[in-house]
Amino acid sequence: MSNVKEKDFPAVDGCMSRRRLLKAAGCAGAAALLAGGLASKAEAGLSGAKTYPQVKVANMRDLRTGRPVKFDYPLVGRKNIHLGCSVEGGVGPNRSIVAYSMFCSHLGCSVEMQWESGMLVCECHQSVYDPGQSGRVMEGPAPTSLPMVNLDIDASTGDIYAVGVAGLIYGLRNNLLDGEEVR
Repeated sequence: MSNVKEKDFPAVDGCMSRRRLLKAAGCAGAAALLAGGLASKAEAGLSGAKTYPQVKVANMRDLRTGRPVKFDYPLVGRKNIHLGCSVEGGVGPNRSIVAYSMFCSHLGCSVEMQWESGMLVCECHQSVYDPGQSGRVMEGPAPTSLPMVNLDIDASTGDIYAVGVAGLIYGLRNNLLDGEEVR
């Protein structure tokens, strides 16, 4: 008996052997199940993932130019900074109320406002972010913009609420996991 295998014989006239057909059908079925499972997880917001809390961070009457408001969001210890500059995605008069994560997207060091230049600067490796351009990296090793905190204003009271985060905060695989919620 010879050791000749099916793969040693090319398909004739576009025909496929029964074994290859069954393998292909099995792979296609597995891919469909996997894709269906991933789609349902995406629709559910990452299998069991929570939604962002709505947290009051300030009131319009308390805001002062040149005085940032620092607050934790969406988890305790996840510092953010509110700045008064007109930005796409900003809220309030002239879209001038905006907030960013204070964790550099390079290695998670603290980012602070440098008032002389009007830029947010990482204290460790000097990545520079422009708050007037949605936290975009201007120079340095940071690979991405700073995550922007989504804000909403209650028109009747002037209260400003953090309601979400656009972007992934450094060091997290999900902004809402593995930490204590801010209330």
